[in-house]
Amino acid sequence: MKLDIKNKVAAVIVTTSLVVGMSAGMGYYYKNVSGDETANTTTTAIATTAGETKTTWQTPGVEYKFADNTPGNAYGKISLTISEAGTYNFYWGDDKGQKLKYNGVEFTELGIVKTTSENLNVTYEIPSPYTAIPEGAKQLLVRDKDSKTVYSEKIPEKKQFNEGKLSYKFALMSDVHYNRYKDFTSDDSVPAFDNALKFINSQGIDFVGLTGDLSKSGEESAYTKFKTATDKYPNMTVYTCMGNHDVGGRENFKKYVNTKKDTDSNVKFINDTGVDFAYEKGGDVFVFLSQLRWSYGGKNSTLLDDEQLNWLEKTLNNYADKNVYLFFHTYFASENGDVTTAVGNLKNPGGYTYDLTYTFGAKDETRFRTILNKYPNVTMFSGHSHWAYDQQKYNPNTNIGNINSKKTGASLVHIASVSAPRTIEANSTKRDENAGVRSEGMIALKYRNSTVYMGTDFKNGRYMAYATYINKDGAKQTPVAAIKTGSSKITSVGKVKKVSKKSKKYKVLIKYKKVEKAVKYQIQYSTSKRFKAKYTKTRTTDKTKYTLTKLKNKKTYYVRVRAFRYQFGYRVYGDWSKTKKIKIKVKTKTKKKAKKK
Repeated sequence: MKLDIKNKVAAVIVTTSLVVGMSAGMGYYYKNVSGDETANTTTTAIATTAGETKTTWQTPGVEYKFADNTPGNAYGKISLTISEAGTYNFYWGDDKGQKLKYNGVEFTELGIVKTTSENLNVTYEIPSPYTAIPEGAKQLLVRDKDSKTVYSEKIPEKKQFNEGKLSYKFALMSDVHYNRYKDFTSDDSVPAFDNALKFINSQGIDFVGLTGDLSKSGEESAYTKFKTATDKYPNMTVYTCMGNHDVGGRENFKKYVNTKKDTDSNVKFINDTGVDFAYEKGGDVFVFLSQLRWSYGGKNSTLLDDEQLNWLEKTLNNYADKNVYLFFHTYFASENGDVTTAVGNLKNPGGYTYDLTYTFGAKDETRFRTILNKYPNVTMFSGHSHWAYDQQKYNPNTNIGNINSKKTGASLVHIASVSAPRTIEANSTKRDENAGVRSEGMIALKYRNSTVYMGTDFKNGRYMAYATYINKDGAKQTPVAAIKTGSSKITSVGKVKKVSKKSKKYKVLIKYKKVEKAVKYQIQYSTSKRFKAKYTKTRTTDKTKYTLTKLKNKKTYYVRVRAFRYQFGYRVYGDWSKTKKIKIKVKTKTKKKAKKK
């Protein structure tokens, strides 16, 4: 789509005589043969061997070539032809030609370009294919160093945002890192987090999700600081998972963090860990999954237990027909193992990278990745690397992407640090932590079929146009029905035998019917007809027979059996068999007393 004030960009190649006083590469207002001055017309002179100059004659303006016709998607290239060297900013404008605002808060620039006298025509390529044209953006503005609008043009109606009515909104943060310094009383994370919550509250947002790392090393004082900050907003729900810096303080975490979840009717499926749970809002689901270990660097290292992954898979299956947001601290490497192109990471031109990814190929990483590939309705949020949003200049995937290149799995979204968003110069090998200088996160807008993620500068109270993304909801599925396991039947009970000659205990062999696709069988025997736990023992085997041992004489036992198989790592049992009654009644020889002489 070509855009300028006349909705035209002219590009004419002219061969002419060398103009006196014009140096090669110089731009200027062109004066045509009739003597009329054509304002806003740029020429570039190129010397030729024939002593002539080939002159490119262009009308200043902008040309915006969109990558496709998808409404609300800004991906494409913007070409600017200008008559004066300088720095120019691209902004989204409203219908009045003013910088776009959301809920009274301005958007930053979409992009910045610089022109020189040698190059008055420049192109800006929007880094991420997920970049959004925000709701309310009607124009593209080009502004100079004095913030004056040089050019403006309407965004074609078919490209404007049209996702319909807003359903709800929520905030995203990560890596608070209270107590980062030796002196715990001197903590710039306190004002950073307080300020972020204040901004979020001003935007009318009642739900905040974090991806962990609240502390330095799980110390109690970090979590009390967190609770103090969030308690200032009793009408705001703030939930978080644990990050690697929190793993040593699980009990402290459980004591002071997510304290609302035990009484919140919207919280479902709390895992036995006490820190993994699912929260329902607006018909969607927010799942918080905490890593329990700080294990990076080896194929045998793990961040999650098998039981946690079982719980996750079962939970995601239960919500396969809903839009799911998953909070987990650590990000994944790309599907080929490359950490430098991972969502959440980068490599600068100088070759510097900061590998904090989930250990590629570790047992739990492989299974976690496999699970996420099965559920395209899931969007996973992670932090951990701290990279500021403008660092996407080194990696277009830094802030948003997908678990696989075909975009058939879960989406991934990087959440910058609220207290220390990292940056690095192009050829540097030293990161800048920007503690107390920057503070970033996201405000998310949920529409019927998509979510818009607005990168947020909490420090200065702005939304980042260059880090605002639109992501369509992934394909939803019907939850997989629980598999059925057939019932078994006890077919025979053997003779009661002594365990050994000297033993006073007895044993009985029981046999039972094989169940198709059963993995194992569970046998229960009890002196209680109702199998009360106090009097009951349970045994497991993959055989279709089992010997009950340590039975006592003159006792009556009740025996039953059932088969089971697995789904999502959980046992799915068949029905118990009919109970068999076994009486242990063995006559024992008594020693005769010797007669006294």
